[in-house]
Amino acid sequence: MISNASNAYRPGEVIVRLKGDTQSLASTDGFADKYGATVTDSFDFGNQGGILDRGQMMQLKLPAGLSTEQAIAKMKQDPTVAYAEPNFIYTLPEQPGQQPPAQQPPVQQPTPPQNDGPAQFLPNDLTDQLWGMNNTGQGGGKADADIDAPEAWAIHTGRNDAPIIAVIDTGIDYNHSDLKANIWTNPGEIAGDGIDNDGNGVIDDVHGYNAFADNGDPMDGHGHGTHCAGTIAGVGDNGEGVVGVNHHAQVMAVKIFSDEGSTDSAAILRAIEYATKMGAKVTSNSWGGGGASEAQKEAFASSPALHIMAAGNNGWNNDWVPNYPSNYEIPNNIAVAASDSKDNKAGFSQYGVKSVDIAAPGVDIYSAAPGGGYQMMSGTSMATPHVSGVAGLVASMYPEASAEELRARILNGADKLDNWKSKVADGNRLNAYGALTSQP
Repeated sequence: MISNASNAYRPGEVIVRLKGDTQSLASTDGFADKYGATVTDSFDFGNQGGILDRGQMMQLKLPAGLSTEQAIAKMKQDPTVAYAEPNFIYTLPEQPGQQPPAQQPPVQQPTPPQNDGPAQFLPNDLTDQLWGMNNTGQGGGKADADIDAPEAWAIHTGRNDAPIIAVIDTGIDYNHSDLKANIWTNPGEIAGDGIDNDGNGVIDDVHGYNAFADNGDPMDGHGHGTHCAGTIAGVGDNGEGVVGVNHHAQVMAVKIFSDEGSTDSAAILRAIEYATKMGAKVTSNSWGGGGASEAQKEAFASSPALHIMAAGNNGWNNDWVPNYPSNYEIPNNIAVAASDSKDNKAGFSQYGVKSVDIAAPGVDIYSAAPGGGYQMMSGTSMATPHVSGVAGLVASMYPEASAEELRARILNGADKLDNWKSKVADGNRLNAYGALTSQP
C-alpha cells in the first residue's frame, strides 16, 4: 500500500483538468501560457471512456514566484478549469509480515485431493504453502478457507492469448522463470532497436511501461509487483515454484514506483493511460493511501477495464475513513480486504460493508520474488492479486465480458460468509469456481 499521510506533493507542479466545453483554448500550451507555466505532460483518456477530450488533463511546471497553492487558488477561479490539484507524492512501506526472498522454493508437500464436491485439477506446483488456492487445513488453517482454485482449474486454467491483466505496481521481473511465459509481449514493438515502433509514445516497451521513469523498461527492483504477478499468473503445472490463479495469461508490467518505493500522481496517471491505451482488460492495484485525487478518479472511471484495488493495511473501517483509490465510487472497481487461513479478517486489513466489496487470502502468501526467487508476504496487496487473477481467469473464459459483467460474476460467485457480513459487502469472500460458474 502506498501512503500519503502528510499530503506531500512536488512543489511547483499542478495537475489540471479543463472543462469539456472549453473551446477557446485549443491546446494545452494556450492554457499554460496564461499562468506562465510549462506543460510537462498531458493525458488522453477520451478515446476509451469518453469522459475526457484529448489534451484537457495536463501536468504543469509553474514559473518561479508562483507557488502550488497560489496557482491552485487562481485556477479554482478560472471558468475554464474543472479542477486543479497538486502532484501528490506517495511512498510504498513494507508489507506486514514481509519476509526476505528465498532463492529456492520449499520442498513440495503433497496436497491430498478433496473427493466431495466439484471436480478438481491439482497442478504439480500447487504446494501446501499456497493455502489461499487450496486449504485442506494445513498449518493449522481451516479446510476450504480458500478460493476453490482447483475446482475452477477443472473448468478453465487460462489462455496464452487471454485478455491483458495490467499489474500497476513496482514493475515485474519479466525474466523470472516462473513468470516469463505469462508476461505480455507488445506485438507492435521490436526489442532493443531504440524506436517507438508502434507509435504509442514509449520506446521499446516490449513487456510494459515504466511510468515513473517514463521509459519502456518495467523491471522490478523492489519485489512487490513481482510477488503480485506470481499470484496472478505464476506458470501452472510446470513443477516449479508457485502456481498462479491463471496457469496461462498475458500479464503487462506497468511500473509506477521507483525501486526505492516512491511515486507521484503524474506517474499514476501515465500508468492508467498506458494500460488503457494498450488494451488491458483488468488492472491490479495493490497500492493506495492519502487523499482523494479527482484526476486519478477520472482516469480509472474513463478506462473500460475492471480495476481491482487494495482496501489498505491500517485496520480501520473505510466506511468511516476513506482509502483511495479503493473508495472511489465508480462502476468498474472492486475493493479488496484480506482474509487469513482460518477465514477471519486479517488484523491489519481495512474493511467496510459499504466501501469494501470482497475479501481474499492475504496473510502469509507465498509467491515470486525478483531474481528467480520466492518469498512470503502479507497485506491487502497480496489479497488484491487473488481477485485480479480471478478477474483475468473469468475474462479469459468470457473474453467479450464488460468490466461490469466481470465484476458481477466475481461478486455473485463469492462465498457469502456470516463472519464477513459485518466486514465487507454481503460477506463476500472470493471463490474462483463461483466466479466462473455464476451469472452476471
